[in-house]
Amino acid sequence: MTIPIVGYLILFNDAIAQHISFNQLASESTSAFGLSSSARLKLIYLGLLLVGCASLLYRWRRPWVMRLADNQIDYVDRGVKHFSVGTYINLHDQIRHSGRDAYTLEGKYYDKEWEEFMQAATGSKPGFGLRETSEHSGHWNEAKNKYEGLLRSILYETFFREAYHTRRGWLIGCLMLAAIGYVMLAIPSIDLLVKVLTVIARPFMD
Repeated sequence: MTIPIVGYLILFNDAIAQHISFNQLASESTSAFGLSSSARLKLIYLGLLLVGCASLLYRWRRPWVMRLADNQIDYVDRGVKHFSVGTYINLHDQIRHSGRDAYTLEGKYYDKEWEEFMQAATGSKPGFGLRETSEHSGHWNEAKNKYEGLLRSILYETFFREAYHTRRGWLIGCLMLAAIGYVMLAIPSIDLLVKVLTVIARPFMD
């Protein structure tokens, strides 16, 4: 994210920019095709700027599950280890009452199994005046170990739904900015590669 600032200070510093050319390596001073060293620097700077903006935008607008973990496996492991019974209740309600069918097979777990988990974890069935601290009246750790498969199913479904079906417009925008930035970075590299290969091949062509 700091690359655009660093790039501005370096690439557009006249004392440095005038030395960033490849006259010896690629014979740029005699080349009649391709980009000039100045144009190449500008493309590199603009490319870095777009990649940096895409990174900032992604960190700002990414789905909340991706703020907790970078991928599904890490999110599930983190949830099993740290989430409370209240968090699982909220996630279960979002899955069951979102008005949509589950996106994954993991999300199609049985409600009976959920009720058994609640009974074991809190000492009461769902909908019977559960309080935030009610997990202490049950056997939370034992229930978590016994129904770990159920909890993982809830977490898998939640990650898939939140990561791939929310804020899609923002994520597509980030990908487009990054893609354009990487194309701008690739153009100077390809230009220089062609010039170097031309210099190498020239003696064999004469």
